[in-house]
Amino acid sequence: MSQLKLESTQYMLEQAKSAWLVWNTMDIVERVELISKWSELLSQQRDVDLMPAQMADFHTKQALSLIGEPLTMPGPTGESNILSASGRGTFVIIAEKNVPSTALVAMISCALVTGNSIVIEQKSEYQEIIDSLLWIFSFSNIEESVVQVIEPKNVDSLISQPAISGVAYVGHEGRAIDLNRTLAKREGQIAQLIIETDLDQLACVRDEHLLLHFITEKTQTINVTAVGGNASLLALGSGDL
Repeated sequence: MSQLKLESTQYMLEQAKSAWLVWNTMDIVERVELISKWSELLSQQRDVDLMPAQMADFHTKQALSLIGEPLTMPGPTGESNILSASGRGTFVIIAEKNVPSTALVAMISCALVTGNSIVIEQKSEYQEIIDSLLWIFSFSNIEESVVQVIEPKNVDSLISQPAISGVAYVGHEGRAIDLNRTLAKREGQIAQLIIETDLDQLACVRDEHLLLHFITEKTQTINVTAVGGNASLLALGSGDL
């Protein structure tokens, strides 16, 4: 990798990480509202059919249902355990030429609504979709670097970087295998690979639980009782019982 390309990639990753830290802490309702504006804009474009917008709306509704509220889990020793979802970091979104744009929109929607920043491979076939997304972010109060675009020739060098948390790919099985090998050879964290190669049925992107592949779980534990103890023991000790 040339020094110029390396510096460019590192700068992009720094921008993506900085944007992710802010985007991931936003309330999911705010993220849904922004993606809904994008889907509305998609539905108004003459060269884009209604399916991509409907797919974006489907996954945002699923996000509110599946990860919209933290879950309270039982605490066997009296503690409070709160389970919530968090974005993994930065995802690279790749779609081959002439694949259904609905699948690309599904991957973008799931990555964003779950709190990840994204880098999309530039393809002229999907220019309207990408430009409309960039336009929505440019007129919001959100850091624009949540969504970035990269030229195809630089994709492999980008996903080789340990700072990339995952890759969402729409295309053919052979390329999916190559991407898997590239990610497996990396140092650092294990990257998530989400693929859609069924270009007729789109089984992956139609899955109502697709967005769960883009998250990591986070648990907050608060213990207000004695260390390792139970609240009833405190009551006994205070003479109230």
